[in-house]
Amino acid sequence: FHRLFWTFKPCCDAFNFCKPLIQVDGTHLYGKYRGTLLIATTQDGNNNVLPLAFAVVEGETLLAWSWFLSHLQLHVTNKEEICLISDRHRSIKSAIDNE
Repeated sequence: FHRLFWTFKPCCDAFNFCKPLIQVDGTHLYGKYRGTLLIATTQDGNNNVLPLAFAVVEGETLLAWSWFLSHLQLHVTNKEEICLISDRHRSIKSAIDNE
């Protein structure tokens, strides 16, 4: 496969009752499967972390982050004003600027 995105409906439904913020980050996968794992999480009113979405992509590239954020918007978020927290990776910044 080229890229893989997944989320869980209960987490998407719960996002409607969470703080309007999403944290995104990526980490390299080592071992049998190579690539990069992208993840989006949020916090509920009790500051518990709620996983929203995951993706396995070829790397932290502009195309991969754009693809992940577009799927995140399509399948998870229905709010207009959301605070996005990241480590300010160049690809994340570029993907947001291109939106």
